[in-house]
Amino acid sequence: MERISAAAALAVRHIGAYVDLIQSDLDSSAKLVRRRVIAASVLGGSLLLAIGLACVWVIAAAWNTPNRQWAIASLLALFVIVAAVSFWRVRSLDANAPALLSRTAGEWSLDRRLLLELLARGSREPS
Repeated sequence: MERISAAAALAVRHIGAYVDLIQSDLDSSAKLVRRRVIAASVLGGSLLLAIGLACVWVIAAAWNTPNRQWAIASLLALFVIVAAVSFWRVRSLDANAPALLSRTAGEWSLDRRLLLELLARGSREPS
């Protein structure tokens, strides 16, 4: 009976620690996501406006010339290259980001091993 009460107390203590650890993981993930969304929104809005104005300027400058088609094709090629580089950069950011609840999973793994060792020792001891 003492082992059961000790195991229950240990389980309750660990559940509280897990809740704190999960909350910490979620808080840090939420902050990272919030920062990325704000930065991406500001960057995207200002970049979109600048690119739009630059395109209008290039097309207007080349409109009455034989280079009109080349100007439009060059802008298209530029945007395809920029999109490809941006896609590569976003993928590299995701590869370096920590997994969601990674610290919690590590702690669960350690606790699982500890509990298995305790149970193994307890079953070997005579009652």
